Amino acid sequence: MNVLVIMNDALRPDHMGCYGYPRNTTPNCDRLAAEGVRFEQCIAVSSHTFPPVVSICTGRDTASHGLMTPDDYARWMKEGMGRTPLHALAERGMSVDGELVMRWAPLGFKRDCNDFDEYVETHRDRSWFYYAEPYPTHLPYNPPRAYYEPFVDEDFQPDEAARERLEIVRTRMILHPPDVRAAMEAGVQDAIGDGDEAHKRSSAIVEFQPDDEPGVRALYDGEVRVFDDMVGRWVEKLAAVDLLDETLIVIVSDHGEELLERGHVGHTSCNLKGTLYDECIRVPLIMRFPGGRAAGRVVKNQVSQIDIMPTISELLGLEPPSRFDGASLMPLIEGKTDAFRAEAYAETPPAGWQALPGDRRRMWCVRTSDWKLILREEYPGGPRHTELYDLVKDPGERQDRFAAEPRIADELLTRIETYVARGR
Repeated sequence: MNVLVIMNDALRPDHMGCYGYPRNTTPNCDRLAAEGVRFEQCIAVSSHTFPPVVSICTGRDTASHGLMTPDDYARWMKEGMGRTPLHALAERGMSVDGELVMRWAPLGFKRDCNDFDEYVETHRDRSWFYYAEPYPTHLPYNPPRAYYEPFVDEDFQPDEAARERLEIVRTRMILHPPDVRAAMEAGVQDAIGDGDEAHKRSSAIVEFQPDDEPGVRALYDGEVRVFDDMVGRWVEKLAAVDLLDETLIVIVSDHGEELLERGHVGHTSCNLKGTLYDECIRVPLIMRFPGGRAAGRVVKNQVSQIDIMPTISELLGLEPPSRFDGASLMPLIEGKTDAFRAEAYAETPPAGWQALPGDRRRMWCVRTSDWKLILREEYPGGPRHTELYDLVKDPGERQDRFAAEPRIADELLTRIETYVARGR
């Protein structure tokens, strides 16, 4: 069996048809969901890219791997992280490659092979693990006109100021209000690099208005459709070389994306006002198995990115090189049990990858299917702020219930403090 993991950056599930979105953004992903398994509640471990990539590929949470900031990344690239599940796959004879993956080399990737068509042509007779990391839904959102226009509301008539703000959305990666500053703007050299042609590091100060939302949404939806067409081409290629029914396809995202829910656009590293609300940490997860296994199943249980690699390992009969914090999703997929881990955790600095040197702020959350507690800390041991949300009655996370629900607040605060302590 081959494995194709497609981790599209900043993809929100609620902008996909298979998750109930009314616009025709994802016909190809919808088809894969119908032929496979769709998870309704998959939670990211962070709201910027680096920690989720590590967690997806290792099955470990942020408290275990401790990789969050550019400083962590620089040390990781120099020192490595020991044997990982991808190393174990390579030792079994699988090719372990992908698109833009050598920036994550300590995970066990061997080569950047950015032409997927060529890759599958040259690997017909060998099993492989291919990790694709496309970027369409990452800022800037600049879809071709043919992708943008179908999603524009007929009555959307932006004034000149709004058109200028939307032009910034089309052309800049980091969009932040005037009271914060990105590390890039302070002259800090990016540990990963300056980005590809479509996503060069660039920034702008912008204060969005509520009336910008239809234009921002249309640009984002256009990029979602760009991504979906990429998925369609990859699936067609697998079918053309008779590998579709020999390949596990996993579609996931690293994190979500704010689309003016809190007055900003982007995620932590782009708006520097990052949060752990669901628009930023709830991600899609679709698995299409070879041979139509479990086709059409929908899993309602809350799961996490840390459960992806344990699932792949079970399917491949792989003995993990170290413990997983996650668990295989196969019992849920096969409908054998409803018992599964009750909570998921996430963590981020408010400015993500673009935090200024010396910025020690951090936030964590613990989420169950019904409740979420968020803990913010100004610096280790410093002032703290807590929020509690009833996700059933208040899915938009607008009414803080921390004072009104002391029993639930105390229980979840104990869990998150245990998690934080484990990572220190």
